[in-house]
This record gives sequence, structure tokens and C-alpha cells, in this order.
Amino acid sequence: MRKLFILILCLTFLSGCMGIVRTTTTTFHGKGHEQRGSIFVAAADAQVNGSLEFSHYKQLVEEKLITIGYTLSPTAEKADFIALVAYGIDNGKTSIVSTPIFGQTGGGTTYSSGSVYGYGGSASYSGTSYTMPTYGIVGSSTSSQTEYTRAIALDIVDAKSIESGKPEKLYEMRARSTGSCSSINGVFDEILEAMFKSFPGDSGKSQTIEVPWDGSC
Repeated sequence: MRKLFILILCLTFLSGCMGIVRTTTTTFHGKGHEQRGSIFVAAADAQVNGSLEFSHYKQLVEEKLITIGYTLSPTAEKADFIALVAYGIDNGKTSIVSTPIFGQTGGGTTYSSGSVYGYGGSASYSGTSYTMPTYGIVGSSTSSQTEYTRAIALDIVDAKSIESGKPEKLYEMRARSTGSCSSINGVFDEILEAMFKSFPGDSGKSQTIEVPWDGSC
């Protein structure tokens, strides 16, 4: 029982130092999705294309696209394909969480003393006894916990089809993650990693992927 208690403490300690980002991803394949060529990454919301934040995300997406066979185009006009990226995070949902407190529930060293009376008078005694300690739940504590839903969407579109006014998508990639980090920047890399973990996967089939996270948010 003591070993079990120590193991629980160790796991609790480690969980505070390590983390994961759990993401559910879904990829849909369009006609001709096996094609590769030059690609240009742009924000789905044109207003953020010039932001420093998007520039950071754009570089991360470009690195992933290179690993699956695309080459980068310096401009959208020269690209064979356009990758449109959208991302966001909600305001969070707060809940009350009860956490058990583990401790010693019995056993250990017991001290005793007293007096013994008899026909011949009285005598004092003292001593100790030891029994194997037991461990278990000795109480609980409550705390509030807020979880945020973070999402990334990535569409790869044939560039010529955009010019014709009838965009043809080769891929629709969707990723959704829920966790304690309230900043999309803090987990963007991990969610993106999950999106490309088994690319392209089965069209329309969702999968949940866990990616190690250092806890920085």
C-alpha cells in the first residue's frame, strides 16, 4: 500500500511538469489531391495577412507543407496551389473540480504510558508499539478550472480555379483541441503537428492525436 501511495505522489508530481495537447483532426480529400507543386500560404481572413502573429504561423505551416512534398512560391500569382489558414479560440468554460488528498489513514508508531495499581502499590509504565501504516484518501480540495477550445482550419486550393471564380479544394483539414491554455499561440505548433501527424489519412475520418507539450502558454 505504501508503494502505491508513493507511486501516486510521483505521478502527480510528473503530471505537473509534463503535458500533452490532445487534438481531434479530420481531413477531407478532393479530386486530384495527390498533386504536388508550388504553394503559397495566406490567411483566410485577408485582414491578418500582414500581422506579425500570422507571419509566425505562416512559417510553421510552410515547414509542414514542405515535408509532404510541396515547394514554396514567393507569390500567390506564381503558385500552383494556395493554402488558406484560419485559427481561433473561444472564451473558455469554467467548471469546479474536486481533487482528492492522499495521506496516512492509520498505523505507524503509537506511544503509551500509564500506571498499574495492585495490592503492593502502583507502578508506572511507558512504551511504544508499531503497526504497518495504511494510506488512502483523507480529504479533498476544490478548485475552478477553465478549459478553452482552440481550432485551426487549413484548405489547399487549386490556384487556377480561384481565378476562374470556382475554387476547387484538394484538401480540407480541420483540427480542434480543448485545454487549459488560453492562447492559441501557446499550442498552435502542437495542434499543427497533430494535423500533419498521419497526413493525409482516410478522407473524412476523425482521429484524436496527443502531442507532447512543455506547458508554456
